[in-house]
Amino acid sequence: MLRIVYANLGYSREINGSIGHHLRRAHHHVFTPKAAQMRSLGFVKEKLRALKPDLSCFVEIDQGSLTNGFLDQLPVLREEHHQFARIDNKYSATPKFGRLSVSKGKSNAFLASQPVACTARYLDDGTKRLVYDIEIQGLRVMVVHCSLRAGVRARQFEQMAGWIDERDVPTMLVGDFNLFKGASELAPLLRRGNLYHANSASGPTFRFGPYRANLDSCLLSPSLQERASIDVIDQPFSDHQMLKIDINLNGSA
Repeated sequence: MLRIVYANLGYSREINGSIGHHLRRAHHHVFTPKAAQMRSLGFVKEKLRALKPDLSCFVEIDQGSLTNGFLDQLPVLREEHHQFARIDNKYSATPKFGRLSVSKGKSNAFLASQPVACTARYLDDGTKRLVYDIEIQGLRVMVVHCSLRAGVRARQFEQMAGWIDERDVPTMLVGDFNLFKGASELAPLLRRGNLYHANSASGPTFRFGPYRANLDSCLLSPSLQERASIDVIDQPFSDHQMLKIDINLNGSA
């Protein structure tokens, strides 16, 4: 059984999406104290210890920025059994942001407890453009964080659909798709029939006060449909929930 965990960490600002948190902790968007970050990261670390994933994928993780006191968050989560760790700026492959830029350090990352092959690819459109293209145990895992703008998202989905077509292998596309207009936005990725929306019935993964939406999605190859199970796990320090995906590559889930 291959276990993959995906989570939008919300930069570990210790804001769970409730109106109360947004009001009382609004200053965390400007500067997040280290203690708040460590409480948030501590929850994620304990959850990873309990779940024992083979691959843990994160969006909205900070590599060290002006707004978090230049704390590199990934080493806090990494433990001895993690054979591979990688973190990259989600906006650009080139170090174009200065130390005092609010965009410096804003990243995606992953941890792996076994060997993986990985390429960091960047979409042509949008500001959030990083896509991890990972291979683990013969499974292709692509991790994304898509644009807040619907028109840009549509172009990003079209480009990713082309990338999916590059290889005829079991594939997972997971991440924060920002589907504010609903799952119908995924049509460019689903219409070829080589992916299906695996957590479409799993309920919302994002909260803002009373508003709920399924923004964080997992798309899988149809060949994995009878082999995969997905659980949604609450993150009390982020406005997004965590996904746990188990895949039996040799039989049914």
